[in-house]
Amino acid sequence: MITVDADIGHSLEQHHYALVSSREFSFTPSLHESSERFSQDWDHLEPDPYMADGGTYRSRRYGLYQLCAATGKLTYIPGASFYQSIEANSLNGGEHRHFAPLDADTVKNPFLREIMLFDFAQLISNEHIEVDWLIGVHQIRILATTGVPGNPTPEGTHRDYEDYTAQHLIARHNIGGGINYFYGDGPEPSERPQAVWKQESYFDSYYFDRSLWHSVSPIVSGHHDGDGHRDVLLIDFVESSRVS
Repeated sequence: MITVDADIGHSLEQHHYALVSSREFSFTPSLHESSERFSQDWDHLEPDPYMADGGTYRSRRYGLYQLCAATGKLTYIPGASFYQSIEANSLNGGEHRHFAPLDADTVKNPFLREIMLFDFAQLISNEHIEVDWLIGVHQIRILATTGVPGNPTPEGTHRDYEDYTAQHLIARHNIGGGINYFYGDGPEPSERPQAVWKQESYFDSYYFDRSLWHSVSPIVSGHHDGDGHRDVLLIDFVESSRVS
């Protein structure tokens, strides 16, 4: 079981985002082994083949689930693609992207299942629990090497078009940058960010709805020898009736 001291739903209602430090989460001992195995997945991601800038700094896997909210039943949908419009992702959007799928052991991992159900419970109000939801799981590693920064996905200030998104930091190693900026929910982003946050520790997390303008700065390699990386887990939630 995962619990949290923060009222994520209230923050979403008030600000359209919630920033939650890792210190506010608690995990039952039964999840420790599966959470460690889950974190090791990021060492086995596949290169992102859809890099319009020709970059080789991004690796990822993707999986899609259907959730029957009334019963809590999660069903993995094999072979699913991921689509973003050009408006949401000006560099790599506009096509159905088939990323490397989640590993079979990942699909069965109890920690991943617990995260999806936990995040759903924080985000979705009672009037929407009688419908089915689609849950996208994105495992992403951004690399930075000497003189070559790693750009986030998507690049620049943007809004996501999923109903809700949760982002959990998995690891941050030998890098600078990777700063999160939140610009409000107006028709255009505010000139100055309403909040700025750098995720430092495992499971530092933030949540937001589809109205929020936000961005993440590129990462650069740190002061130590060797490459650096930033590993994140993105989980998006879309009411299935919105998907054609």
